Amino acid sequence: MVQEVVQSKSSGAEQAVEDLCSKLKKDPSSYSVIIFFASVSYDFPKLSSLLHERFPRAEVIGSSSSGEISSGGFAKGTVVLNALSDSSGRTRMKAVLVDDVDKFPTVHKDSIIKAAASVGVQLSSPGISSNSFAITLVCGLISAEEGVLSLLYSLVSDPDFLVAGGSAGDDLQFKATYVSYNGQTSSHGAVIVFVRTSSPFKIYKENIFQRSGKSVILTDVKPETHLVQSIDNMNPRRRYAQVLGIQEHQVDDAILAHPFGRVFGDEIFIASLVKFDESGKLSMYARVLQNSEQEILEPMDAVSITEQTCKKILSDIPRPGCVILFNCILRTIGFEKKSLQHTVNEIWRRYFPSYSGFSTYGEQFGHINSNQTLVTLVIGE
Repeated sequence: MVQEVVQSKSSGAEQAVEDLCSKLKKDPSSYSVIIFFASVSYDFPKLSSLLHERFPRAEVIGSSSSGEISSGGFAKGTVVLNALSDSSGRTRMKAVLVDDVDKFPTVHKDSIIKAAASVGVQLSSPGISSNSFAITLVCGLISAEEGVLSLLYSLVSDPDFLVAGGSAGDDLQFKATYVSYNGQTSSHGAVIVFVRTSSPFKIYKENIFQRSGKSVILTDVKPETHLVQSIDNMNPRRRYAQVLGIQEHQVDDAILAHPFGRVFGDEIFIASLVKFDESGKLSMYARVLQNSEQEILEPMDAVSITEQTCKKILSDIPRPGCVILFNCILRTIGFEKKSLQHTVNEIWRRYFPSYSGFSTYGEQFGHINSNQTLVTLVIGE
C-alpha cells in the first residue's frame, strides 16, 4: 500500500480539485482508493461529486472536518486528500454509505454484508480479524456513532475484528456535518469501509490522560441528549468542582483538562464534557448512561506520549505505507492552547514518511466511541 497525501488551500471546489490533482505523482486512474477530509468552507457535495468524476476507478470516500492534518501541520479551511494505490493487489477496500443512520440503521444490513463480501470479508466467519478491519466515518452531530458500531458488530462473528474511525466535523459551527461515498453525500449518515489486506496492519488508541482515583456516579442522565442532570445526587457543576477541589466559577476552565473516563480493564475511554449550563447541568459529547461510574481524569505529558506512540508503531510496523490520524478536535484545541501543535506534528514527521488526518467530533476504536482521543490506522507497505 502506497499513500500519497496532497493538500489544497484553493478557494472553491473546482479550483481545489484541480490543485489536488496537479500535485499527484500519477494519473488519477492509477489510484484504487481516495480518502479526503475537507473544511465545510467548501461546497462539500460539489467537492465530493467532482472528486468522484476525476477518480472514476477509485473508491472515493470523504468526510467534513474541523481542521485537517498533514505533514504541513494542523490546518484549517483546506482539503487533504489521501491517494492510495497497491500494485501488488495485497490490499482491497470497499465502502458503503449508510444514510439516515440515526433513524433506520438496520435497513442497511444487507448492503453492509454485501460490501464486505465484495472484498472477501465474510462478516459471519470467525478469524477475519487476522486480515481485515473496518474504517468508519460518521456524521458528527446526530449522535449516531454508538448505533453504527452496534449495527456493525451485530453482523460480525469475530470478537477481535477492529474498527478505526472518526466523526465528521464542521469547523466548530455545529450546524451540519457530511460524509460521502462515490459522489453521494449525506448529513445524516455514515460510510463504512471494509479493508482486506495481507500487509501488516494495526490500529492504535492514544490517551493523553490518566486515572486520578476520583470517581463519580451519574445519577440522573438523559442518554438521548447527552445531558447529565445530577452527579452523586448533587448539582453537576457543584459536585464536579467539589471533587476537583476548585470553585464553581473555575469549572469552565477545567473541563478540557479533566474529562470523564470509562475504564475497561487497562483501557481508558474518554467521555468529554461540553459545558455546564446556567443551572449547573452538564452536556456531554459522548453518550453516557444512567448510574454509570465515571472517573475524572488528569492530563499527562502529550509530547512524550506522542513520541511513545510513534516508537511503538514503528516497532510493530517498521515500513508504514499508509497512516491515517483521527484526532479529536478537543485535543487539537488543547494543543493550540499550549502551543504544542507544531511540536506534535514534528514528531509525526520524524517517524512517518506520509500521513494525514482530521480533527474529529468523536473517535471510534473497536466497539467504543470516545472523545479527546487519537486513533491511528497504520497499514504496512
